[in-house]
Amino acid sequence: MRRWQLVLAVAAITTTALHGQESPGGPTHHIYITAVDKDGVPVSDLAPADLKVREDGAVRPVVGVQAATAPLAVALLVDDTGPGLRYIREGAGQFIQRLAGRAEIALVSIGKNITLVDYTTRVDSLYNGVRQLQTQNSATAVDGAYLLDAAHDAMRALQQRDAERRVVVVLTLETTEFSSRRADPLLDELQRTGATLYVVSLGKPVLKTMTGWNEGPTQSLRENLDETGNRRKFLEQGTKRSGGRLEQVLLDSGVPGAMIAIAQELTSQFVVVYSRDATKPLPRKIEVSANRSGVKVRRAGG
Repeated sequence: MRRWQLVLAVAAITTTALHGQESPGGPTHHIYITAVDKDGVPVSDLAPADLKVREDGAVRPVVGVQAATAPLAVALLVDDTGPGLRYIREGAGQFIQRLAGRAEIALVSIGKNITLVDYTTRVDSLYNGVRQLQTQNSATAVDGAYLLDAAHDAMRALQQRDAERRVVVVLTLETTEFSSRRADPLLDELQRTGATLYVVSLGKPVLKTMTGWNEGPTQSLRENLDETGNRRKFLEQGTKRSGGRLEQVLLDSGVPGAMIAIAQELTSQFVVVYSRDATKPLPRKIEVSANRSGVKVRRAGG
């Protein structure tokens, strides 16, 4: 049996056991969390007493915490529309390497919203896809990407996958957004997908116009600002709501380190099992917080 098949089998057994557990307080439910210390480094150990879970504000007893072993399904969206491609490729490659054997990954170029590699656990296939990332520079090309279109398509594809832990990772430049999608429907779609959104954005965000104080922007500039605003809203609010994070990197050499940090978070997640009141309807909101000083926790998938 191959290593990744063994991981899948063990994860399936663990997940079934968690779903079927009973506790003195009634049936149990489980959620996935990320826990980091005050420096943002993933925490390696947690106990039930370290956590508090609330359903619609009501505290639920935590009965178990363990390292998450359920395999990941990751949509990796990479921007190849401008400078810094060397470090972008390196960052994508380092990310793939650290998730080897733990995830199925799809690689998408957001320059033209093209899937370079469909979901696979084969690291060699994914490395070949990374090598296909090519800067879209020609005499007539306009720098820009279809990030929001790619995110929409990636979330639709993730919904079709039988995976408990779904993730969208965006590695992008601060550039023009060509998609015309609105942020709010995409945020709703992210919530329905149950995916965690992580973003590494290279460059300094610029949203202001260059017109004078008494001059309005042209129509094309208005449209560009609107699309850029939608892009920023989706990335900022999507990461916050889904339990991920947005890392703003100013120098291209910082991309690999940021991507490695995301991989470390994903491979250090915990599954938290808690008692649920069977007499109550399913909750609308589940919150998790840390009782331990110096530890911050985020629920994966919001």
